[in-house]
Parts: sequence; structure tokens; C-alpha cells
Amino acid sequence: MKAINKTEKRILISLLSIILVAGGIALGMNLNKPKADTPVIQGIETSAQDYTGDKDTYTGEQNTDTISIPGFDVMNIKADTTKQSVNLYNPEENICYFKMSIFLGDKTLLWESQLIEPGKGVYEITLTEALSAGAYEDCILKYETFTMDENQSPLNGAETKFTLNVLE
Repeated sequence: MKAINKTEKRILISLLSIILVAGGIALGMNLNKPKADTPVIQGIETSAQDYTGDKDTYTGEQNTDTISIPGFDVMNIKADTTKQSVNLYNPEENICYFKMSIFLGDKTLLWESQLIEPGKGVYEITLTEALSAGAYEDCILKYETFTMDENQSPLNGAETKFTLNVLE
């Protein structure tokens, strides 16, 4: 066996040091990334209030196998402003969070909520863009639902189509 001289020893130590530093950097970068199967925890909608608007009255026992999704045919908003008054809510009989999004018919996102608790509603929203007066057909109110535990696992969702009337 050949003995390692000082120069070879320095080169070997330098190479090992570089490998260890590069490995440490790669490991550190990957530790900060969420795993693909790790749910992304979302925040609770801070503007949601106790729902006081017109709503269906719940008269039966709570069915934990179903989720109540409010629907409507028309939503009226103001033209040329992003600040809007709405009446969107998560029915109190639900046992899940709602995340709601409003899209134009061409799939342009107009608004998206954080998680809304059962029995809470959103009355004021800010759109991503102001709209000109007119009737916008085939808009979508998308409902995503999540468990109310620390995992916030996705449940069934729904998409309802409606006409968005933008009024002067």
C-alpha cells in the first residue's frame, strides 16, 4: 500500500469538505420545503362575521355526511370599484371550513377567501379588478371544503354558476 503524502492528504480533505458543505446546503434547502403529502395549513378569514343575512332555516338533525352549499342565480355588485358588498356564508349546520372563490366565465379569478367557519359570513370583499357595468354570464362561485382539524384535509367541493350583474 502506498502512503499518502501531504499534498494528496490536503486535496482529499478539501474534496471531503466541499462534499460535506454541499450536502449540508442541499439538506437544509429540502428541509424547508413542505412534503407533497403534507397539507398546507390555511388561515381563517378574519373578515368573516356571524352570519345575519337571509338564510335557510335549519330544522333537522345535523347530517355529518353532507355539506350544505348555498346557491343563487344572480349577484349584483357596483361598477368601476374593487370594494364590494356581498352576502356569502358557510351554513351553521356544516362541520367544515369553506374557502370560496369567484371567477368570471373566462376563469379570471375575481376574489378568494381564507377559511370561513360554519355560521360565519363575508359581507365586504375586494375584487382583483374593477368591472365595467354589464351582465357577466357563467360566472362561478367555487366552494372548497376542509376538515376543521389541524390537518385541514380537503373534502368535497362545488361550483355554482351565476350571472354577475355589475351596476352603475
